[in-house]
Amino acid sequence: MPDVFISYARATEATAERVAAALRALGYDVWRDDQLAPHRTYADEIEQRLRSARAVVVLWSADAVKSHWVRAEADLARNAGKLVQATLEGATPPLPFNQIQSADLSGWLGEADAPAWRKIVDSVTALAGAVSGAGFAPGRLSQTRPTLAVLPFDNLSGDPEMTYFSDGVSEEILQTVSRTSDLTVIARSSSFQFRGATKSTRQIASALNATHLLDGSVRRSGQRVRITAQLVDCATETTLWTDRLDRELSDVFALQDEIAAAVAEALKVAFAPSASVERVDPTAYDLYLRARTLSVDQDATAAIELLEQAVAHAPKFAAAWAALCVARATQARWGPRPKPYAQLKAGVEAAARIALELNPRSGLPYAALSRLEAMGEYARREALLRQAQALSPDEPDTLTAMGAFCNHVGFVQEALGYVQRAWELDPLYPEAANVYGAVMAASGRYEEGLALYEGFRARWPEHEVFIVGPLNYAALRGDWPLYDKLVEIAHATGSEDPSLRSTLRIGDALRHGDETVKARLLDRMRGQLEQDGAAPLHALVTASALGLTEECFALIEASSYAFIFEESGAAPAGVYNPGIIFDPTYNAAMMADVRFVGLCAKLGLCRYWANADRWPDCAQALSQHYDFRAEARRLAGAPA
Repeated sequence: MPDVFISYARATEATAERVAAALRALGYDVWRDDQLAPHRTYADEIEQRLRSARAVVVLWSADAVKSHWVRAEADLARNAGKLVQATLEGATPPLPFNQIQSADLSGWLGEADAPAWRKIVDSVTALAGAVSGAGFAPGRLSQTRPTLAVLPFDNLSGDPEMTYFSDGVSEEILQTVSRTSDLTVIARSSSFQFRGATKSTRQIASALNATHLLDGSVRRSGQRVRITAQLVDCATETTLWTDRLDRELSDVFALQDEIAAAVAEALKVAFAPSASVERVDPTAYDLYLRARTLSVDQDATAAIELLEQAVAHAPKFAAAWAALCVARATQARWGPRPKPYAQLKAGVEAAARIALELNPRSGLPYAALSRLEAMGEYARREALLRQAQALSPDEPDTLTAMGAFCNHVGFVQEALGYVQRAWELDPLYPEAANVYGAVMAASGRYEEGLALYEGFRARWPEHEVFIVGPLNYAALRGDWPLYDKLVEIAHATGSEDPSLRSTLRIGDALRHGDETVKARLLDRMRGQLEQDGAAPLHALVTASALGLTEECFALIEASSYAFIFEESGAAPAGVYNPGIIFDPTYNAAMMADVRFVGLCAKLGLCRYWANADRWPDCAQALSQHYDFRAEARRLAGAPA
């Protein structure tokens, strides 16, 4: 059950989402009505969540004051002694709630240090309890509901090459449990690291912060499949449920639903059976599982070929159509492109349309369609990603994509909530960990970001990225004792990684004012401007940190970022990563200059912010230098 329940009127959904993201970023489990399970009646689930929450945050707006639902929710919270109130848009809480103190969040855009927000956090902490800091330690994932790790079932088919089949069935069970039950389910990339002799309950529970494990075996003989499964309580290491199921391969989806239902029943959580449990052509299912073993990021063409064969065998195979949509979108956006982009795009849209007709609850097609949008089409990308996230709220890839998008458009606090959740669900995936650490540091929580990096570096000493990230921050902040410590670690690894060497050169230049390094960096930027028509954003902020801010603005003035508005366009290497320009540690000098808003306008961000009337986290902080919102509106051609 949630730590915090949020009550609000629909017109202020953006603020409610911002509040939820900020509280999640602090480690709280938050519920609002966009998470309503499709199988539950509205009133029943609202009441259950409301009564079980330890704190209820009510956002009073003009519409909320008129809403019978919000008033009823606030009344229940008041009577239970767990009401936390905030006013929006100058609204006044109605009787009798105006007799209770409230914080004014009018104009709040997610700033962690805003006085009104700190009041909300203090009240939530008093009611729901303090959450430990974001350091690297077990226990970060909220345990208000069970956390399940589905392990790769053992292959008992007598043929080592059939491991793809047992892994595929295991992953499908994982997805079914995640989709149909009210459970937190650890991602495959983390839980599938434990096989054979490494399946120690205590070790897995500690590494994944899991409360329960689902393990078993798969034996396939022709068109028959036997699955043995067992659910284990990690705390007591006792088996809560076990069963052996024999089925025709064509009934494998019904079998997966049976296992998911049994797990939900054993753990006493809500279960929503699949909308329609389809029979599947065994040949198509086999092709689908083979395709799933391929990383579409590395081998999209091979995955596409297998999935196209699968849907040809079984035209109503919804999961295969969704996977085909994702694989085609990956190929269309990142290549290699065997056909003109327009043809590739049409193939993605066709697969998405069929996938959604067969299964309207799938979020994957929306995530895939978001990849087709030009990078500068922020509003359309956001709408598709939010649809994907709403349908698949605990899908790590979707959470990461949503977090990356929010970071790119300057909603850093909101991004932190998404990437933290993605890492919690996939704690043994280094890429997820790196994004989490970087966004934590970029959000202004430097010390917490460093603590994360230190823990990640201890776990994955072979990954230079966990040295490069904190090295950059240490150099930019002039934290030379930490910098020297990290340099020693870097030299001890003997790494020849180019990004590490570049980071060390820049760090030394920041420390000693090396003019040669500055000159070389400017020459490279001018060369890339001449070649690609745009100066790389990461190089711009680095050069500005080295004291070359005027030179950077001259390069920005000469740059064109038109490629980000071209649907089929691909960014020149290293040019487009807009999130970095909102990191005050990297980019304080440029951000303090009103010309910074001109860069945002070139990237299409001012128009996006003005149209949505949502502003990046930096807008409030930069008010000491200039009126960020007024300048952004002016450059976007929007009314003041």
